Amino acid sequence: MLQVLKVAPTALIMRGPLGQEHIGQITITKGTELDITVIGATAQKKQVTVGEITEVEAGKTYTLNVSAPSAIIPGMLRDALTVEAMCSDGQLRTTVVQVTVDHQAPITMIPRGNVVFQRRDTARLGSPGAAPVRRDLQLLGTDPNAPFNITGMEVVDAPEGLFKLTQRAIKPGERYVISIEVTEPRQERSIRGQLKITTDHPDMPQVAARIYAQFGTAAPLPTPRPRPTTSPVKPAKGVLTPKV
Repeated sequence: MLQVLKVAPTALIMRGPLGQEHIGQITITKGTELDITVIGATAQKKQVTVGEITEVEAGKTYTLNVSAPSAIIPGMLRDALTVEAMCSDGQLRTTVVQVTVDHQAPITMIPRGNVVFQRRDTARLGSPGAAPVRRDLQLLGTDPNAPFNITGMEVVDAPEGLFKLTQRAIKPGERYVISIEVTEPRQERSIRGQLKITTDHPDMPQVAARIYAQFGTAAPLPTPRPRPTTSPVKPAKGVLTPKV
C-alpha cells in the first residue's frame, strides 16, 4: 500500500546535554502522484513544540522544525506528532511521527543501573588459577565542547581489596572504560558497595553506581529423569491369545 505522506526520519530522536534546548527536523515528501501541502502539526503530549514549516519544493517536499525545552533532570520524554497535509484530490491526510527527547547528564554511564556479579560467575573464584570476574562500565561525555578527566575512583561500604578498579581512555576527554574485578571468594552470600568516580567536569564532579556481588556455590542444574520404559506383556503359559 502506497503512503501518500512519507516522513524522514520515521522516528525522531533529539538527544543532547542536560540544560539545553534540543532541536530536530522532519522532512515530509509525497509518496504518490498526489501533490501535498503540509499545513500544520500538533504534539499529542505537549512535550515538544512545533516550529516553522518550510516548503522545499511546491507540492512535493516540506520540512518541519521541532524543539524541546531544556530540563534540569536527566531522562527521556516521549511524544507523538500528528502531521496534517492537504492533498491535490481535496482530502486532508495525516501521519504520526514518534518523538523521543533524551536529556543527558554531562557524563553518562553505560550500562545504567547497578553493577551485579552473579553467583554463577563468582563460584569459580575458589578454583586454582581462576581468573578474576570482571565487569566494564563506560563513561561518555555528552558535550564534545566540555571534555573531562577521571581524577579518582574508589569503592566504599565494601570490604577493602575485594573490588579492584582500573581505567583506560578510549578517547581522552570524552570516553573512558572502568573495569571492576572481583578477585577472591568470600564466606558472605552477598556483599554490596558503592562505586564513586570523581572527575574534573565542572557540572558533574562525581559519578556513582551501586555494586552487588553474590558468593557461594551456584545451584546445580536439575538432573533429567529417565523416561519409564514399557515392554510388551507376555501371556502366561497355557493362556491362548485371541487372533485379530
